[in-house]
Amino acid sequence: MPITPPAPERAQQLLAQLERYGSRENGQLAVGRRLLRDHPGLPLTGFAISNSVCPEPGRPLHSLILRVGEHDTDAITAWARALGTEPVIDGARYQLDTALDGIGIWASATISEATYAMDQAVFAPTVDDVSFTHRGLLVTEFGEDGDLLIVGHPPVRDVLAVTSFYYRHTCGQRLRAFDGHVLADSITRRWGRFAAYPTRTEWQFRSVPMDTPGALPVTWMYAQEGDTQDLGNPAHCPACGRSSRGLDSDRVTGQRVHVCPSPACQHQWPVDDTPSPAAAEHHQDRAALATR
Repeated sequence: MPITPPAPERAQQLLAQLERYGSRENGQLAVGRRLLRDHPGLPLTGFAISNSVCPEPGRPLHSLILRVGEHDTDAITAWARALGTEPVIDGARYQLDTALDGIGIWASATISEATYAMDQAVFAPTVDDVSFTHRGLLVTEFGEDGDLLIVGHPPVRDVLAVTSFYYRHTCGQRLRAFDGHVLADSITRRWGRFAAYPTRTEWQFRSVPMDTPGALPVTWMYAQEGDTQDLGNPAHCPACGRSSRGLDSDRVTGQRVHVCPSPACQHQWPVDDTPSPAAAEHHQDRAALATR
């Protein structure tokens, strides 16, 4: 991409912007002035500042972020070399990561997807590329609704086991189906490609026909089609004695309540309530009957 130097008046605007947000005490403002003075021909659309409370060892406490075009990787290269270093290239992402006068200098740009060699970025995921493994399956949380993406077309029972494991151990919840459906109805099998774009750690997934080069079988579990229920410590229903871990909130009071899992009971009782002696005796009688 062509590198267009900012006009002098633009440099003054950038400096004024930095003066509004930068601190004179930590050196970010002085470094910003120096960059504009020493490198007036390099592209720059704005500044941002960053301050770390607990920086990693050897990292600056205060940093100055240089804003360039989203896909202007040439600008990252130019700034890096002007500051005596080279850009850090990870897949399609170019980063500037250096320091000047004790102030961190950071910038980033990504090669656009339209111009990146996406076919060459296709890969087969391993355990290092997914959120977790269960029953030998590679599983990744996908999106913001708790959906799961599983590599392969495993049996339905394994998909349900993975889903139960994830919601119980990661979310502390139970996932149930809506309106009389079963969770298996939320399972969809497809084919797709994993591409290391912009980087291997921030990969993309695209559904493709089965005969597409690099296509892999995948299974989706659409959690938004289910109903989640919080889980707590086991407790016995005061009404029927059945063990329950299900929690909910009372619609009137908002108080946390246990929920009996028995469809014939569905009793709710406050989480902090102690079962009455009558309820305890009722539970003991049911337990005794169950052992006969």
